[in-house]
Amino acid sequence: MSRWKIREVMFDWDGTFADTEAISIALARQILSEHAAAFFGAPMHDHLDRIDMRGKDFGQIAKLFQESVNERLPEDAKIALDIEDLRINKLRPAAREALLNARLSDGIGEAVMELQESLGLGLAVVSNSPRLRIEPLLDKHGHNARIPKSRLFSAFEDTAGRLKSDPAIYLLASEALGITPAQAAAVEDSVTGMRAARAAGIGLRVGYVGLVDPEFVDDVRKALIREGAHVVIDDMKQLPGVIAAHNAKKSRARKPGL
Repeated sequence: MSRWKIREVMFDWDGTFADTEAISIALARQILSEHAAAFFGAPMHDHLDRIDMRGKDFGQIAKLFQESVNERLPEDAKIALDIEDLRINKLRPAAREALLNARLSDGIGEAVMELQESLGLGLAVVSNSPRLRIEPLLDKHGHNARIPKSRLFSAFEDTAGRLKSDPAIYLLASEALGITPAQAAAVEDSVTGMRAARAAGIGLRVGYVGLVDPEFVDDVRKALIREGAHVVIDDMKQLPGVIAAHNAKKSRARKPGL
C-alpha cells in the first residue's frame, strides 16, 4: 500500500458507480446472438456463455466472441465481425434509453458528499466506457456538479482504445489531475479494472461487490484481492471510512520519531 495520503478518488463506472454492468452485458449478448443467428442460423449462445464479460467493453466482448467462434471453423470459413458497425448501429440506439434508466449504487450519493465535503478529496470517473454512457446518468442524478466533464476519463476515447486491464487510462487521469498514481484511490468491481489500477501503481485499491449477484460475491471478492485490491467493500457508505483510515495511518507514519 502506498506511503502517500490519498488526494483523488477514481471510480470505475459500470458495476461500480452505476448498476449498468448487467444491462450492458445483456445488450451485448442480445446484439451478438442476433447477429450470429442472421449469419449462421443459430444464436451461438454456447460461445457467449464461455466469455467472462464483466469489466469489458463491447469491442472486447465481440472480439472474444469472434475468437471463440473461429476456433471451431476451418481457415477459409473464419468470420470477421464489423464491430464498429454493430456498436454504432445496434448497441448505441439500444443502450441510450436502457442505460439512462439504470440505478446508481446504493449509498453513492452519501459517499460522494462525504469524500468531497468531509475529507476534501477530488473525485473522478475512470472507465472503459465512452462518455455518452456516463454523462446522461450523472446529469440525471445531479452528480455532474461534483464530477464535471473535465473529470471523466474514458479509455475508449482518451487512450486510443487501450482499455483496462491496460493501465494507460489511470496514468492519464493521474497526470491530468496533477497527482501521482500513488496519491489516488481506485474503486473497481472487475478483475480487468483491478489489474489496470495495480499496474498503474494506484496507491489505494478498493474492490466493490455491492452490485454483484449474491451467488458470485465470494468468488469476485477473492478474485479482486488476488488482482491487487487492498480492501473489498460491499457498501459505498464504507468507502469514506476506508480512505480516512488510510490517510490517518499515513499521517501518523510521517510524524517525527514514528
